[in-house]
Formats: sequence, C-alpha cells, structure tokens
Amino acid sequence: MENTKKLIALFLAVVIALPLISGCGGTGKTDAETSSAIVETAAETTTDPNDRSGYKDNLPDDLDFGGKTVGIFSSASYGGKFIEGPEELTGEIVLDTIYERNDAVSQRLNVKLDIFVSDVSYNGTGNEIKKFVLAGDTKYDYAVAEQFGLISTVVDGIYYNFLDLPYIDLEQPWWNTTYMDEIAIGNDKRFFFFGDYTGHMLYVAMVLFMNKTLYENIIGDPDEIYAEALEGNWTMDSMEKLVLSCYSDLDGDGAVTSGDQFGFATYYASSSTDAFAFATDIRMTERASDGTLQFVMGTERQIKAVELINRIFWNEGSYVHLQEKNITYDMFKGRQALLLGNSTLGITYVLREMEDEYAVLPYPKLDELQENYRTVVHDCASIGVIPLNCARTKETGAVLEAMSSESWKYVIPTWYETALKIKYVRDNISAQMIDIIRDSITTEFAFVYASKLDNAGKIFRTLTQKKSNDFASEWAKIQNGAEIKLEKLYEAYTENY
Repeated sequence: MENTKKLIALFLAVVIALPLISGCGGTGKTDAETSSAIVETAAETTTDPNDRSGYKDNLPDDLDFGGKTVGIFSSASYGGKFIEGPEELTGEIVLDTIYERNDAVSQRLNVKLDIFVSDVSYNGTGNEIKKFVLAGDTKYDYAVAEQFGLISTVVDGIYYNFLDLPYIDLEQPWWNTTYMDEIAIGNDKRFFFFGDYTGHMLYVAMVLFMNKTLYENIIGDPDEIYAEALEGNWTMDSMEKLVLSCYSDLDGDGAVTSGDQFGFATYYASSSTDAFAFATDIRMTERASDGTLQFVMGTERQIKAVELINRIFWNEGSYVHLQEKNITYDMFKGRQALLLGNSTLGITYVLREMEDEYAVLPYPKLDELQENYRTVVHDCASIGVIPLNCARTKETGAVLEAMSSESWKYVIPTWYETALKIKYVRDNISAQMIDIIRDSITTEFAFVYASKLDNAGKIFRTLTQKKSNDFASEWAKIQNGAEIKLEKLYEAYTENY
C-alpha cells in the first residue's frame, strides 16, 4: 500500500512547464517563446540544453526573515501532495526533488514552513478559507487547493490581490499569467495565482487513450493515428469514422451491449463532453477593455461542435456508460474499446499494469482549418489564493516566488522528463503527444465559473445528454438567468473589492 501511495504521489506533482494560453504583457511574444528563450539562456553555461539550474530569479540575495513562520493551507487531494512533499528523503527522484525544493526555500529565506493539509472536499476549500478569514485567524498566509472550491467564494471579499504582493515577478516563466488572466473577473486584480508551484495541471488535462494492440488487430499500424495527430489532422470527422469502423457484436446477441467491441467508450455522458467542446477552440465569453464580460453564444462554430459531438457519442461504435460504476477502464484494458474518454493524463498510473500497449492522444480539432489542438483541464486543478487577512505579505511573496522558481528549475524537469515521459508512457511518440497536450492546455471563463452562471459554460453537457443539436433553444432557456448572474458576479466583485 505504501508503494502504491508513493507511485500515486508522483502523479500528483504535475504542472505545465510552459505558460498556457497566449502571450501577455503586450510584448508581441508568446509565453512559450519567452519561456524558450529563458531556457536557452539558463542552459548557456551547461552541456544539457534542458538544464535550468543556472537561471537566477530576481529575489534579493540578502533576504532573511529571521526564522518567521509562513503558514500554508493545502488540500489533501492530488495537487496538495505537490505542495506538501514527503517528510524526509524517500529515494524516489521526484518526491525527493519536492522535499529539496521546500528545504532550499526555507533555508534561503530563513523561514519555517508550516504546511497544514486539509481533508476538506474539493468543493469546500473556498468556504474553509472563508471561515478563518471571517474569524480573523491569520495562521495561513496562502492556500493551494482545487479550482472549483476556491472559485466559488471569490466574490465574498475574502482574497488578497495577488498583484499587491512584493517580490512577485510575473514576467518569469514559472507564472502562467494567461491562465490567471482568463479566470480573472476584472482587469485590475488577480485573486488566483497559478504556475509551476501550484500543482498538477497536466495530471488533470483531459486526453484520449487508444488501445494500440486493438488498433493493430482490427485496422493496422497504430502509427497512422500518431502521424495524423502530429500533422495536425486529427479532427472530429476522423475520430467519428474511426469509431464507427470498430464496432463488433462480440457476444453475437444481435444487440448493442457492454459485451461488444466499440471504437469509443466513456462514462458519465455530461462531463465527457467538456473535453470535446473546448478542443474545438470555442469561446463562450468575451472581455471588454474595462474587464467586464459578456456571453457569446450560438456561434456557427459552437453549433457545428454540438453536431459533431453528438455524432461521436450516439452511434453504434460508441459505448456511453450511464451507470454509477464505471466499467469503461475494464473495457479499454480488455480490448473492448479502442478509445477511452472522460480521462485525464494522470490515470496513466491506473493503466500502468495494462498488458496491451496504449497511446495518448489530444482531443480532436473541430476541423483541419483549426490551427492548434486545445486541451481543457478538469475543474479540480490546483490554484492558489492569499487570504485577505494575510499578516505576512512580504514573507509570502518571497516564498511564493522562490518556490515557483525552484519548481521551474528542478521539480518540473525532473518530473516531466524522468517520470511522465520516460516511466509511464510506452513509446517515444506518446511522449511527443504529451508535449502537444502540454502546450495546448486552455480554459474558458464561462466553464470555470459555470456553477455561478446557471451552468452556461456547460451547455454542451445538456445538449449531449438530450441528444440535441438545438443550441439556440437550449441557450434561450438559460440566457436571461445566466446574463443576470454574470452581471451580478461582476457587481459583487466590484462591491467587495
């Protein structure tokens, strides 16, 4: 059991090494270009082009906080392990690198890290922080927990503006500012911080798994799909054709049942659609120059996406499991499903003992005209917040900058290269797929705040469950309520901050 926990803990330490969505700061360069340039600079004095250890952050060399304690609130779930780390060296390279990062920051700044690991559920972390803010409890200087729970309390006036922290340098590659910008309500404040320190973004990236052995048995060389994806031609149409070609009535009963062979298997039809929808590069909101947002719904692209998703889900080549117990993993491992849906990259540890060879694929594009793949992340992704009553802002800013710097330089390369791309995937091309997935991660405001907006950002779930392509009618049902709540969301933000 202990070994299993350690293996799982490894997967908890994933985060994207490069910023996520697009460029920022008006420089004309993308975040990826800036980060790549920094990596090259860091490696100039080494023989390893991936070595970042020579890069220096901008924290003053003489910072010394006299042994003060910095309190950290962390979720006990996946991302929390990335913050906490082990209590001692374990002999496992990734865990030990996290331990060494925490120790290095503690010694460098002369601070004591008091990390509290909470067992509050993923949707309750925001309310937990709200409790100790309202009680005047200043024990915790920052918190890292699930996005879903923290987002729910953003308008309650309990978070400190991250932009006001000293020592934070958002021009550095360890901060994913475009993700932070996307989930911000206004232009002038950022209540959520996100970067290489906060956790397991790649772990919760939605991906497709393909049973290579099954593909080989019924179609041919699985490298064909790899080539299609690498060339940028992996689309909804091509997936639909592939799915349809794989159905076989294995049990011979003349009915489509779980005992048959399918091209695609997924469970929980509602959430399964999110990854498909946002892979088509749609937007549901747009932001004005003053930071206010409005819905953009019923576009031609959204309507086409709904039609394509329904075609993939509701044909004889797909098995959509609606029962409480998920059987699709067993179907996939047992060669009954070519493609496995509603899964994140982190479940590679579940497939680790799988006998058949498997591949990792991004979700398909809308069509070949779409420039890039898009990968949405689950809403349990880890982000960070500063409680409004943070009593040690100088220490907090310095610790977060140092933690992020150390994570970018040491933890991320160790995890990404030695654990994810070498240990837990079975061929070099799958590693290339992970690169594509990493660089395509995105999110959308309406999706992140769906629970506050009459679930407008999850309209594709409703349509797919109903097997309906009538986007306009479905939007008309919730439009008034969603728009009112979006306006109230901004009003509450303005009033409380």
